[in-house]
Amino acid sequence: MSGKNIRLGKLFSKGRAVVVALDHGGYMGPIPGVVDLPKEIKRYRGADGIVVNPQMVKFCSDFFSHREAPLCIVRVNWGSHYAQGFTKGYGERMASVKRAVALGADMVICSFLLGGSEEANVKNVTLLGEVYEETEELGVPLVGEFIPLTGIDRYEGGVDLIKTGNRIVSEIGADLLKTVYAPGFRQVVESVPIPVLGLGGAKTGKAIDALEIAASCIKDGAKGVVFGRNVFQADSPEKFLDALISVVKEGVSPAQAAKGL
Repeated sequence: MSGKNIRLGKLFSKGRAVVVALDHGGYMGPIPGVVDLPKEIKRYRGADGIVVNPQMVKFCSDFFSHREAPLCIVRVNWGSHYAQGFTKGYGERMASVKRAVALGADMVICSFLLGGSEEANVKNVTLLGEVYEETEELGVPLVGEFIPLTGIDRYEGGVDLIKTGNRIVSEIGADLLKTVYAPGFRQVVESVPIPVLGLGGAKTGKAIDALEIAASCIKDGAKGVVFGRNVFQADSPEKFLDALISVVKEGVSPAQAAKGL
């Protein structure tokens, strides 16, 4: 059994995975919910994994050092699609996989951008390929993240672009995928040979709306979810995470899980 298989097994050891993304400060700044991350992160001990930027692993080392702590998933690139006003779609390296592992990463995540300038698209293919090669050498799983260049929030495009982007990522190199939910999501899941995790996107108006997204992802075959703002900007983040876990892992209906939120 390879190092990748062992680490992936840990992520899914309790069934479908629930991952909390807390890397938003690296591209949105100190938004509510991640201002004091070493303190806020303690709310999410029940998650299977936590996504953070490289330097934040140091600041949150006490959290990750416990035996029952969620897996540490470190982002190794920065995508221009996360920044308002950027349109060409460049992905650039933040850290090597070796550095991420030295910091304490159990996995790494790298986004792939498609649809910007031709030069940017080519560079993004090169970057993802290089990162995947490093993860193969070190036995560390790579989460390939595909988000349309138009953005993560309220994506209104069809499923074809999502399907194409994720297939490209799976063929360049990734061990699992993180991507946007859209109607027809099952086509995305069925078009790739690796597990798919659905993401939550922008903070929804009501908690049940976010839980509905999670339920739809699972219904369409996703092996779990990666939620950020809908967790850490919830009225009660701990309660919302519990509700999310019940929907994803136990099949509880969104309406039932949303009671008391």
